[in-house]
Amino acid sequence: MSSTHAELVHRLIDAINDTDPVGRRATIQEIFTPDCAYTDPDDAVEGHDALDALFARLQSQAPPGFRFDLAAPVNAHHQQARFAWKYGPLDRPTPVATGSDVMTFRDGRIHRVYAFFDDRSA
Repeated sequence: MSSTHAELVHRLIDAINDTDPVGRRATIQEIFTPDCAYTDPDDAVEGHDALDALFARLQSQAPPGFRFDLAAPVNAHHQQARFAWKYGPLDRPTPVATGSDVMTFRDGRIHRVYAFFDDRSA
């Protein structure tokens, strides 16, 4: 597994959880290609502006204390990675949502993210 790819996944989780618009935007610009795309069952966005707006909307809809976190180690090879995530309050042992993402990389940055929801019991 590439430690660089795993680090980018961790930085993605940080960006999604970042409530500071300036910090979040800086992270997005650093770790995503300018022509990045993110697709999940509810949303499909392209580019830094749209991705930032999506993450801001997720933050605005999140109950206090809710965060995304990795549910297992990142599995990466070549220019792709997959990882499982969980979402919910940090003080609750059972997440309210789970899923997994597959992403591709280009030029050392995240190029595409494909998110899948397993359970949304919130």
